[in-house]
Parts: sequence; C-alpha cells; structure tokens
Amino acid sequence: MSTAVEQVERLLNLVPYLRSHPGATVAQVADEFGVSQKQIAKDLNVLWFCGTPGGFADDLMEPHVGEGGAIHLDNVVEQITRPLRLSTREAVALLVALRAMAQVPGLTADRDALERALAKLEAAVGAAAAGTAERLSVAFEARDVVLEVVSRAQAEGRALHLRYYVPSRDEVTERTVDPIRISMLTGRAYLDAWCRSSQGRRLFRLDRVVRIDVLDEPANVPEHILDAPEAEHSALRVDSQDPLIELELAPNSRWVPEYYPCEKVQELPSGGLRVALRAPDQDRIRRLVLRLGENARVVGPAGFAAAVQGTAAAALAGYDR
Repeated sequence: MSTAVEQVERLLNLVPYLRSHPGATVAQVADEFGVSQKQIAKDLNVLWFCGTPGGFADDLMEPHVGEGGAIHLDNVVEQITRPLRLSTREAVALLVALRAMAQVPGLTADRDALERALAKLEAAVGAAAAGTAERLSVAFEARDVVLEVVSRAQAEGRALHLRYYVPSRDEVTERTVDPIRISMLTGRAYLDAWCRSSQGRRLFRLDRVVRIDVLDEPANVPEHILDAPEAEHSALRVDSQDPLIELELAPNSRWVPEYYPCEKVQELPSGGLRVALRAPDQDRIRRLVLRLGENARVVGPAGFAAAVQGTAAAALAGYDR
C-alpha cells in the first residue's frame, strides 16, 4: 500500500518521467518506480485533477493509456515542464545549512566538494540571498564544547572518558572509548568509537554526553576494526536501495528512532510510533524486533515478518526440547 506522502513524491517524479519517455507502458513505469501496475493506474487517475491554478479543462493534465498499455500525457502546460528553481528563502536555507556543515570539524568526508557546491550556489543566488545567509547561523544539538573536545581527542589520537546517558535504561553510564570518527546523522552529531567496556564498536550521540574528559593515554582501536571492509558504523550506511521495513512500536519502545535512522516516524493514537527504516543489515533489525517482543509489530514487508516469525518459532522450539 502506498501512503499519501509516497504518492505525492512519486507523482512529482512521474510527470517529468512520462514527458521524457513518451509511450512508456504501464508495466515499464511500474517497474521503474517499484510499485504495482494497479498503483500506477491510480496515480494516472490522480493526474486528471492536477495542473496549474484555476482548475479549468485547459489547466489540467490529461493522461491516456493506449494500446499495449502505452501512456501518453497531454495538455502539460509550460509552467509544469519548466525546470524548478530555488526561491530566495529556499536558497538562503540551503546556504546556511551548507556553511554550517563546512564549519563543523571532522564531519565532512569531501570538504572540497562542499566548498565547490557552496561557491556555485552563492554565484547562482546573487549577492542579496548570499548576504542574508551570512547573517544567519545554525546550532547543532550537540553542545559545542563536547564536539570541540571530541574533535581535539580525535586529532591528537587520544582516548576519551565519557559519562553517557542511555535513555532506554534511564541511567548514566561511564566508559572509556577510542575515537574513530565524528559523523552527522539526522541532524545530530555522533561519535563513532571503540568502547572498551563493551568491547565493541558503538555510536554515541554527543548531546547525551553528560561529561567528557580527554585522557593522557593514546587511543587504541583494534586493527581488525580499522581494517574491516565496512569501515563505517552500520547505522550510518543506509542506502536508498536498502529494503524499507515498517514497524509499529508500543509507547515504551519510543526510544527506537533515537538509535536506528528512520525515514518516517508517525505518532499513533495509542501513544506509540509507526516507523519506517532502511535495513542494510536485516539481521540487525530482526534482532531488534525479537528483543522488543510484544512491544513491536512488523507491518511489512511480508518476507521480513515471516523471517522474524521463523526465528521466534525456532527459539521457542528449543525450549520445548
């Protein structure tokens, strides 16, 4: 089933796609957008009511399906096919965000690419928008002092001692960590580090650091961690091609989006959440669902739900033996 948000996103891409691929069949378009042919038919029916302001016959698009399922989109006015341009407000917001990213130490893998993008955007928007952006600034959720200390420890190759708040257990823990890198995820700063207490790689949200101290001893990340092919923390390797898994969470599992990057988080009348997240490692999400037990329900896809049920059934069978 396609949500309203997903359908709007698809329609915004469907019109230019049909304009550049005249005669594409319903089957081809469905395969290109990863939905059923029935869903594409529904989308085409919606396009009959889309166009420019006014709502008269000449203002609305006219999609037709011909022989062999070929789609033809007629009466697409010039304003719709014209390339989109950033408004002054949109350009200023983008400039402010990019400049903020450029100033955060350790967060940008390719700073040269960021600087080139900034230069092109500034040249395109003109002096007025660029000047407005100069007067604005962005503050990330992580406290500047924590970010500064972590950046210094990483640059000097030294270990850190953290007092770190864990919301799922509602407690402050103490641990010594060896920094690997600083990363940005969903607008927040994180420390990717080797945790000596857990003897594993962990991701620490910097705005949850209660206290931080740079130790005199050098950082000592195990070589097998640094030499691993997948050098970046799994929580940060989300790809648009990864399967999208939807879960319904009970109120006491609202902490899940804090640790697992979610593309969509929706409030439920029960006080819980419905979340959609990409799963580069489905076993990791399956273990999460099993740990949550009755506090989570897999909405889809069906294959993933069946895999969770199969794992749970095998575990229960072990108790029967």
